[in-house]
Amino acid sequence: MRIAVIGANSSCGKKIVLKAESQGIKVTSIVNSFSDVVGNGKLIVKDYDEVVFDDVKDCHYVVDALSFLEITRFSSDELPVWHFLEILKNSTVKLLELGSAAFLFTDKTRQKLVVESDSVILDDRQNKVDRLCVNAFKRLSSCSNVDWSVLCPPLLLDEFSYGSGEYEFSDNILPVGINGDSFIALNDYISACVELLKLKPKTHSCVSVRGIRLN
Repeated sequence: MRIAVIGANSSCGKKIVLKAESQGIKVTSIVNSFSDVVGNGKLIVKDYDEVVFDDVKDCHYVVDALSFLEITRFSSDELPVWHFLEILKNSTVKLLELGSAAFLFTDKTRQKLVVESDSVILDDRQNKVDRLCVNAFKRLSSCSNVDWSVLCPPLLLDEFSYGSGEYEFSDNILPVGINGDSFIALNDYISACVELLKLKPKTHSCVSVRGIRLN
């Protein structure tokens, strides 16, 4: 398998590159500067809106580690995902977005999104981020000529804990454990991302994942 990683020098992107390469996946790193680049594969240094289809035509997946995870870095109309939807349309190259819990449903009735739930307390900054993510996902959902899918973390994406190495996938409903916990360590989220690529997620769908604490 060959993948390309958008934002391969971001905190999440670097981990994806290293994890994928450790499992024998060939990685093309797409960055807009040489800073903090990792991995041994092909390197493309361009502004994201200057990437062309020939740069990624040999890949099975393009993994976007920027558009949702670092959404405030860009204006709403300049997220990298919009450019990649354009260059990937009607091709066999698939797009995997690393998403947000904000646009998962709160329960099986699928009547309310997490961002709309009164039980989730958000500060003003997080509320802004979540609203931006929801709006971007709505726009993404209208795209039918690219084979895209989204992997959403639970409420807490923990960048500091090492992780248990155990996690479980679910559908587009917020994943919550029997004790009411909804978290995953970043290391486990990265592992889940690479595993999902191998499992080949369903087209035009959201997949959620949560970490499992070991006793």
